[in-house]
Amino acid sequence: MLGSAIMNIDAWQMIGSMAALAFTLGFLDQLRMTFKTRNVEGLSLLQWVVFTAASGIFTAYYSHLDQWLMVSVSVFGVFCCLIMLGLIFRYRHKFRVIPGR
Repeated sequence: MLGSAIMNIDAWQMIGSMAALAFTLGFLDQLRMTFKTRNVEGLSLLQWVVFTAASGIFTAYYSHLDQWLMVSVSVFGVFCCLIMLGLIFRYRHKFRVIPGR
């Protein structure tokens, strides 16, 4: 079934897939830098919550359309976002300076 789904991809679906993949690769670099530096001070928690929700909604939407390439990219995006949220919660107070200490 997956093979036939891939064969039925038109040019616009391929362009959308490449855009989604590029967007998701941006998540990977942010994950790498955050894990390496353990600094999350400049990251917006709300932004990553919205990215996670949007990626989940895209997953459901593309699943409904039977666009399994986009589903796989969206699922990967959800996992990246969840990992980033975990890193934000883990490291959010590490660099906070407490006055008077």
